[in-house]
Amino acid sequence: MSRNASTDELYSATFTVVDWIDVFTRREYSDFIIENLQYSQQHKNMNIYAYVIMTNHIHLVANVTDGSLGEVLGRFKSYTSKKLFELIANNAGESRREWMIKAFEHAGKYNPLNENHQFWQNGNYPVLLYSPAVIDQKIDYIHENPVRAGFVGAAHDYWYSSANPESPLKIIY
Repeated sequence: MSRNASTDELYSATFTVVDWIDVFTRREYSDFIIENLQYSQQHKNMNIYAYVIMTNHIHLVANVTDGSLGEVLGRFKSYTSKKLFELIANNAGESRREWMIKAFEHAGKYNPLNENHQFWQNGNYPVLLYSPAVIDQKIDYIHENPVRAGFVGAAHDYWYSSANPESPLKIIY
């Protein structure tokens, strides 16, 4: 799928932490993602229709009202990669800090697209959701992800999901 995703259609996107490292088991890292998704909504014309933050990846259904969704997501990943690395490196209470920093540095060392480290896996290609049935299927998949993982019994109980009516991230209905 093209990085120049059309503004009048919905797309699915997934961001995965390198080596599937469970970074988002800590609230401060998930809250940071929420803050940056909110920024993208307010300043980058991104509309979010569904989302979930799992322990090591994020799913979105989104579009932009102006520009390219792929470019907005690319900037999001670039910024959050640097800042999450800093948050982890400076978090004296992070028991996995040394191990995670080494893993991110190792991943970056072997990827010529990075300078010092790599947080997110490569790839930023929104996938077109081409029909109402496909949109519904993708949103159901996203919302059921924490249930399938055994984190909650019902999708609406998972805090970092648009299935939760009290979710910290407001979505488009």
